[in-house]
Amino acid sequence: MASFWAVPRPVVGQDRQDEIIQKLIARVEALEREVAALKQTAAAQSPAQPAPSEPASAVAVPKQETAVATEPPQPEPEPSEASKYTFHGYADAGFQRNEDGASDKKFVLGEIDLFATARISPKLTALVEAVLETNNQALVADVPVNVERLLLQYRANDYLNLDIGSYRTAIGFYNTTLRASWLQTSLTRPMLFTFEDEGGFLPLHNVGLSANGKVPSGDLGLHYVVEVGSSRNYAQPGRTGLDWEQNAAVNVALYARPRVIPGLQMGFSSYHDKFSPAPGSNLSRSVWTAHAVYQAHRFEFLNEAVLARFREPGLGYGNVPGFYSQLGYRVGSNWTPYTRYDYVNVYGRGSVGEYAPQYVPWRTVFSGGLRYDVTESVALKFEIGRETSRLQQAWMRAALQVAFTF
Repeated sequence: MASFWAVPRPVVGQDRQDEIIQKLIARVEALEREVAALKQTAAAQSPAQPAPSEPASAVAVPKQETAVATEPPQPEPEPSEASKYTFHGYADAGFQRNEDGASDKKFVLGEIDLFATARISPKLTALVEAVLETNNQALVADVPVNVERLLLQYRANDYLNLDIGSYRTAIGFYNTTLRASWLQTSLTRPMLFTFEDEGGFLPLHNVGLSANGKVPSGDLGLHYVVEVGSSRNYAQPGRTGLDWEQNAAVNVALYARPRVIPGLQMGFSSYHDKFSPAPGSNLSRSVWTAHAVYQAHRFEFLNEAVLARFREPGLGYGNVPGFYSQLGYRVGSNWTPYTRYDYVNVYGRGSVGEYAPQYVPWRTVFSGGLRYDVTESVALKFEIGRETSRLQQAWMRAALQVAFTF
């Protein structure tokens, strides 16, 4: 018996077994190629259409034999048409009383903010945001169009992202996060962040290159922003004649989002450029900001401080410190009462110091209001406020607004 079991298996049987295995492997490879082709066909179809099911024979292949087959890596599928393009619109209309201290009552059409992105490749995206400034139109048929942002964005990874084109500067929190009225809790923006073309003194827009991303910092959640570009001129629409000023701008910002306190963000920025309040003047401008923001558990608590400095050798300097603080709380699922206090001061020396108050005529603004979300896309707002200025007596203003997105 022992000698019988010691006899080796016939060589012919061994060859037959190898032949069967090779045929199985070839069959598995053929099935895998068929499945890959079906997946590519499904990716090219509309997202509403279900992907073709795999053949039943592919499911029946044993796992140990599937592992034997080798398949070259497939190229990354192209994004579907639905994921390549996005479009959003924001608009508002309302009624104002005593706006800017004028004793008037009027209905107004606010801004129409159009925002779109197009995915060019897995790492390249084009972004455009255009604003129809209907609230600033001088003639009925003349509506200014402002290119708010126009960017080619490269997303390498979480630590390095590059934007080139027209962008909003990373000065504080409000400027980079909130633009359209529907996105804001309040009816109006903080006075500190008034746009340049409406007389604001902060450089809120640049054209150039921006790099941003995460900083390896664990639970601290640090992020950086480095920007190099050219800034807009102050009160640009009112300027006349040729303007040869070179407004070279550099900005560095750092902020943290600690994981232990979701909804909290703290940061600062340091910005430097040339400031041109009038043709022929070319002041050096520095803007430092710091912010602490908490948005979670129905609370919204926004706090930002700014120090802007303007100087020119032999002509003196001007300093503009200011801050705002806004508090809101969502009641139920629709109501959000809020209040905000804005403050700014201006002082300096020389001719620059004497001219500095014209950059910022207002002093304080105390406002409060209520936002009611009718639906997920429509909000009604009411706001009343008291404003003080260096140019006129204090006044009360009120406004109603409907803001929506589409």
